[in-house]
Amino acid sequence: MRDVTVRELWTYPVKSCQGVPTQSIELHPTGIVGDRGFAIWAEGRLVEQKRTPLVASIGAEWDRVNGTLTLRHADHSSFEHQIRDDGPTREATWVLDEFDTIDQGDDVAAWISRILDRDVRLVSPGQAWKINFPVPQMALLHEQPKQSFTAASPVGLANAASLDDLNKRVNTPVSMDRFRVNVVVDGLEPYEEDNITSLANDEVEILNVTPAERCVIITTDQETGERPDNNLMQVLGQYRAKTKEERFGSGLKFGNYMTVGRAGTLRVGDRLTVVAGSVADAAPSHRDRDDEDRH
Repeated sequence: MRDVTVRELWTYPVKSCQGVPTQSIELHPTGIVGDRGFAIWAEGRLVEQKRTPLVASIGAEWDRVNGTLTLRHADHSSFEHQIRDDGPTREATWVLDEFDTIDQGDDVAAWISRILDRDVRLVSPGQAWKINFPVPQMALLHEQPKQSFTAASPVGLANAASLDDLNKRVNTPVSMDRFRVNVVVDGLEPYEEDNITSLANDEVEILNVTPAERCVIITTDQETGERPDNNLMQVLGQYRAKTKEERFGSGLKFGNYMTVGRAGTLRVGDRLTVVAGSVADAAPSHRDRDDEDRH
């Protein structure tokens, strides 16, 4: 077995808004504390960068101690929102998931609406729901509890060497923030992350679900919300595409969807031991752990 080093850690307080680099993250059984704990809502759906890239121009910082969410934009003054847990309920959907959310009030909604030039609300999760992702590749996550607005998985991971390799192929190199992952590691060969089952140390364990499938969001500048010309998607399609049988979305692979095997604190500079093999090998330990938690 061999080790990797944690190079970067990121959280994203508001789904699709800018990320926040951090020195440590707290892994919970259902994900990362403070990650995607809020989302922008409109007409029963969550607003995200795929259809509304301008969301990426909004910065967000969550203060757990003071219970505040501070939003920022280059062309608008910042807005400090006192988080509430007693707002009206708004039903929402995301892919196949259906769940209730808590509205965060008129003032913060008005601030975001001015930036996006459309009527939107800011919401937080209501009661936990179960993930509805009935495809074989997502077996580790299907019907698991969820109470945040993460996309496919509770944790996103990327390999720094893979980005270095990708940037040699594209017409304009990009930074890792395009992929909106939580954990960036050093110490693997390019794309070696495809073939691991887990990364762990004495305190935490994260399990590989499946290689992440990427959409047009990776072409979005994560500060301005603009989409400059780049052949990023085309290049991934040339050498990083899943087979027709493997894919459930675009099939363009970069990074990994991960889930939490053992909760704890992960820090920049931590060493993690790599377990290699079939992704399916991770499933029994994860399910056994869930069964124990239920009892």
